[in-house]
Amino acid sequence: MAAKTVTIESKDYVFSTQKEAQRYYYSIVKELYDTNIILANGQDFEDLKWIYSCYCEYTNYKLDRLSNTKITGFKGIKSIRQMGGQYVSTECCAVIFSDGTEEEFSTDKAIKEITSKQNPR
Repeated sequence: MAAKTVTIESKDYVFSTQKEAQRYYYSIVKELYDTNIILANGQDFEDLKWIYSCYCEYTNYKLDRLSNTKITGFKGIKSIRQMGGQYVSTECCAVIFSDGTEEEFSTDKAIKEITSKQNPR
């Protein structure tokens, strides 16, 4: 099976594999979590905004939300997920909207969806 590339259009960059893209953006999310910083501008902000918006478009997830509010930032948060019957704590991202609300966001899940749309079978 050939590796599937991922193009991040906001950066005009192609990752050789889905895993490479996931590792790259996970490191950004982990840094946001570790430093307790809100990312509100710059290339990483534009990339995460593009990834989130693209994921929403591809999955029809909360499209009405995106048309009514603006993404103003991202921050790292702790999330509890069930994996193999156990609950595991992991760092993930939260999208911050212009109305002050926040929503959990998995860059891994979004990149996986983007990869599958960019590389149809």
